[in-house]
Amino acid sequence: MKVMKFGGTCLGTEDALDRVSGVVRSEKDRKVVVVSAASGVTNALKDFVSKPRQEREIDDFLLALRMRHVDTVSKVEGEARKDALNMIEAKVTKLERLLYGVTYTEELTPRTKDLVLSFGERLSAIVLASRLSNDGVDAVPMETDALGFITDDQHGNAVALLDQCERNMGPTLETALDKGIVPVVTGFFGITPEGHVTTVGRSGTDYTAAVIAYSVNAKPIEIWKEVDGFMSADPKLVKDAFMIDRLSYEEAAELAYFGAQVLHARAVQPARQKGIEIVIKNLYNPESPGTVIGNGRMTRKDVIKSVSYVPKVATLKVYDTGAGYRSGFLADITSCLSQEDVNIFSATTSQTCVAVLIDEQQIPQAKRAIKKVIGGVGESFEITPGAALVCTVGEGLGYTEGVAARVFKAVAAGKVNVELISAGASTVAYHFSVNHKDLKKTITAIHDEFFGSLGDRKDAE
Repeated sequence: MKVMKFGGTCLGTEDALDRVSGVVRSEKDRKVVVVSAASGVTNALKDFVSKPRQEREIDDFLLALRMRHVDTVSKVEGEARKDALNMIEAKVTKLERLLYGVTYTEELTPRTKDLVLSFGERLSAIVLASRLSNDGVDAVPMETDALGFITDDQHGNAVALLDQCERNMGPTLETALDKGIVPVVTGFFGITPEGHVTTVGRSGTDYTAAVIAYSVNAKPIEIWKEVDGFMSADPKLVKDAFMIDRLSYEEAAELAYFGAQVLHARAVQPARQKGIEIVIKNLYNPESPGTVIGNGRMTRKDVIKSVSYVPKVATLKVYDTGAGYRSGFLADITSCLSQEDVNIFSATTSQTCVAVLIDEQQIPQAKRAIKKVIGGVGESFEITPGAALVCTVGEGLGYTEGVAARVFKAVAAGKVNVELISAGASTVAYHFSVNHKDLKKTITAIHDEFFGSLGDRKDAE
């Protein structure tokens, strides 16, 4: 049995849906299909509820949303089409009531927001299940809140309670599979024990797929995208970048967290607990073996597997005389940033300063948070945008002599100044910041140092 997850770009067009149907039908083993919202739908929902709306705007928005999904079932015929249209209409009607409620009350709680955002996946599951049914597959749309995908109550970034998920979802999905049904399950959201819908974070359908695989003991998890797998570097920056055939769970998690948008970092944890391999597959090149993620130290001679990056970060420095001696100083800073939902990529400390790296888009929230505590926590602060965070990843980085020296020697040879450095927290990753204008030069220098040029690699072969 396997879990097959399809992302939003795999579900947004007739051609993509045809390809997904072909991939699912070609898989003879028992399978659970997990889907994201069609490309752009979640962003549209989020943008729509981000500011007050008039009734006419709601009507226009829902009409466009309805027609987008109706159009994607145009190839579906007979009862399958009738059932799909009825289900789409029911979901849009429920969403309509929610949006009118938000408009009338002029209040959008995190709980209501998560419920609104869940409708992209609910509609997507209906569309794909109807397409599969039309193509001869006994497919049924299923929603994770109804299945019992239980999470904590952290709206917008909820964590699955794995034991409860296994008890709830496992038997229901197993029963469906035993009957020859292919469940088409919504990704991205779950439900609290009290019955409130939660979302698990952007691109969280990978995580949903891993939790479902954990719950039904499925192996492997296939993550279907429009790329072959993880790369040694971003091919937009390094023309000689190549696909990586295998990664450890730890390597994949670090690369995913630090910018490689191939897998959600949190998908690794449920898979690792049960030794379930994750395979990245390309919908437009299904014959490619992709990148396999699993147990074991899959080292290479030069240790480093890939170099990734986060392109637009800012450095926040909080100054305080004797900060190094003050108990809880770093905790106080991270706590106030957390209250404004500011994510911290990295943190370093000295006797007089704490420096953290944050997303440039979150500078306003960070300023708001820090201004509230200056005088009590810290004497002054400054925020400097325009940085990029670079991450080198490979099993053995933490205990192989000379690797860090080679990294920074290569960067220095390119006349790039390294700003903040973090090492030791992970045995498979080093990360550091540079000026954003030096990003391409930095990534290329490291890649050339450890992998050589494409010509060098061919000569070595």
